[in-house]
Amino acid sequence: MKIRVLGVLLLTGLIVGAGVIIRSHRGGYSPHGSARSSSASGTQASRSVLKIEGMDCIMCAAGLQNHLRALPGVRSAEVSFQDKQAVIDYDPRAASVADFEKVIADSGFKLASPSP
Repeated sequence: MKIRVLGVLLLTGLIVGAGVIIRSHRGGYSPHGSARSSSASGTQASRSVLKIEGMDCIMCAAGLQNHLRALPGVRSAEVSFQDKQAVIDYDPRAASVADFEKVIADSGFKLASPSP
C-alpha cells in the first residue's frame, strides 16, 4: 500500500513538473529587440530583449530579474544567465527601455554593445 501511494505521489510530481516546463517555454520570444502587439483588452504591449554583460552567476540573473519585475508597467521579466539577456514584456505607457537600462546599470551590469 505504501509503495502505491509513493508511486502516485512521484507520478503527480512528474506531471506537475512537466506542466511547469511546458508553460515556461510556451510563450516564446523573438531575439530581435522590441515588438508591439495588442492584448485582449486593447492595450498595447511591448517586448524588449536586452543583451547584458557582467552577470557572473545565476544569482546575479535572479536579482536583476526581481528588480526588473518590480518596475511599474512590467508585465513579465525573464533574465537568463546562460543567454546573457533579459526579455521584458511591458506596458509602454508605464515603462520604457530607458527604465530597464537604468535598473540594469544600478544593479552593476551593462548592456552589451549591438553587433555591427
